[in-house]
Amino acid sequence: MPIQTLRVSDTTFDAALEPFAVVGDQLKLKTELSREPKDDEILDRYAFTAFVEALRSEEFDEDPLETVLDLELTQHFASDDEAWEAIKDFYADRACTLLIVGESEEFIVGDELLGTLGLAV
Repeated sequence: MPIQTLRVSDTTFDAALEPFAVVGDQLKLKTELSREPKDDEILDRYAFTAFVEALRSEEFDEDPLETVLDLELTQHFASDDEAWEAIKDFYADRACTLLIVGESEEFIVGDELLGTLGLAV
């Protein structure tokens, strides 16, 4: 079974992240805070990567071949493309969605997180 996929524009994705801050290890709506969020608490794409199951992007140093090792997938992969396909297959049955942002970023995200961001499929 292929992984469920959601495509969004860069603008839509950035707008979904904008209302949130990362406080400790949790996402909080900025309006729920009793203060202005600190600069390092703003949820941007970099901070978002801490909440995803896996990612593939030219902007972030995430290697699909390392990810398959973390997932303990034992088969040999000849390329990053083969490894990424195996990662997507791994998460297909685990309440996750492949979120494709713009032209070059792919995040495997838990469906609950997508719902929190208002991007539910």
